[in-house]
Parts: sequence; structure tokens; C-alpha cells
Amino acid sequence: MREVSMSWKRSIRVVLALTLVFATGLAQAADKRALASEVMRVSGLEQQLGQTTRSIKDSLKKAEESGKATPEQREIGAVMLEAFGTETILATVGKQLADQLNEGELRKVLSWYEGDPGQKLIRLENQLADPEKAKDLVEFAKQAEQNPIPEARQSLYKKIDKATLTTETTVDMQLNSRVAMVKAMNKTAKSEKKLTDAEINEKIESQRPKAMEFMQQINLIKFGYLFKDVSDSDVAAYVKFAESDVGRKYFKARSKALDAAMQEGSRKVGEAMGSRIKE
Repeated sequence: MREVSMSWKRSIRVVLALTLVFATGLAQAADKRALASEVMRVSGLEQQLGQTTRSIKDSLKKAEESGKATPEQREIGAVMLEAFGTETILATVGKQLADQLNEGELRKVLSWYEGDPGQKLIRLENQLADPEKAKDLVEFAKQAEQNPIPEARQSLYKKIDKATLTTETTVDMQLNSRVAMVKAMNKTAKSEKKLTDAEINEKIESQRPKAMEFMQQINLIKFGYLFKDVSDSDVAAYVKFAESDVGRKYFKARSKALDAAMQEGSRKVGEAMGSRIKE
């Protein structure tokens, strides 16, 4: 009986120890997710994604106000709001950041965005959510044709673009989301006229070179407009952060997560649209 009692006590200790380790792991995971959420807020990603949701809502509102919205359009609109909603995308990105970066790395990223010039640059980037600023950007692009951005600044902007994966992420999201949507439509459509997955991949992937070239030019103009009144040292500081080990790791994780989230959202919308294609 004594041996049984001792064995039972040891079992209890083991269970308690495992429970403590598990609880500690959960707490650490929760702390990392909280850090990742704060990074997304301070870095402006949360605000930028919110603009996407507002754009979808505005489009749906205009369709309703025109009196031409159909029940099917309303249903697909609801799917779009769910698939591309701010909270949906943030959840995917937040999980990826917490999984790929350790606590120390997340704190370094957060420190950059909370400091100077991080906050200054993010405030400038968030300006594009303002329709009036978007109009100013178009005017700046016209002026840049006559008065090109100085070569030294162009070099810095190209480094930012490359290190932050800005162009690469945008093109990946555009093309990969299109592939996911068309494949989903193909899968659920009742029509007999369907492309194979290989044909879809080939047709859309063939657009990548031109899309990359176009977006690189767009982002060069965008950075030129946003940072035109920012000192060379502050822009160089952005480059230094983006090219650092933690910066590269952060932008890579963020890029993959945004791409994955957009693909999943596109798949859901594609399925909803495809199921309504009769022929």
C-alpha cells in the first residue's frame, strides 16, 4: 500500500508539473499574441486593413443606394466582408507573427515603430487612407514626370521597397488571390467551360513580370510623395531597420501572412461566386 501511495503521489506531482508547464506555455503564447497585436496597431497595419473593410462597405452601400443591388450581390458582399474583414486578416497575421518571431524580436519591432523616426514615418504612410491625400499623390506622380525624384532618394526608396517586400507582397496578394478565386469559382461553378488548375496558374502567373515592374514604379512614386519632406537620415534609418535581421524576419512573416489571408478570403468569395454561375 505504501508503494502504491508513493506512486500515486509521484503521479500527482508529475501531473501538476505538466499542468504548470502547459499553463506557462499558454501564458507565453498569449503574451506573444498581445505583442503581435500591438505591433500591428502601432505599425499602422490595423488602420490600413480597416481602410479595405471601409472600401468594401462603401461599394456595397453605393450599390444599395443605386437601387440595383440584387440578392446575390448582397450575399456575395456579406461573404466579402467576412472574408476580408479587418479582424479576420489581423487574426491570421497576428498568429503568424507570434509563431515566427520570439518575444525579444517582437519587442524590437515594436520599439522601432514606437520610436523616432518610426512613428513619424508610419503617420505619413497612414495618410494615404485620406482620399484627398490620394489625389495629391496622383498630382505628385504627374510632377515627377517633369522633375524626377533625385537618384540618391530613389536608391533609398528602392532599398526600402526590397527590404520591406512591399512590391513583392502586393503582387503576390494580387496574383495568388486571383488564382485562389478563379480555382474556387471553377470548382463550384455549374458551367462545363472550365480551365484546368494548370491553365489558371499559367495564365495568371504570366502576368507577374509586368505586375512587378508596374508596382515598383508605383511604390517609388508613393515613397517619394510620402517621404518628400523627411530627412535623408530618417529614411536611411528606415532602411537600416528593414535590412536588419529582425526587420527582415518581421517583414517576411508579415508578407506571408497577408498573402495567405488574402488567398483564403479570395477562395471563399470565389466559391460563393462560382456556386451562382449557371453556365
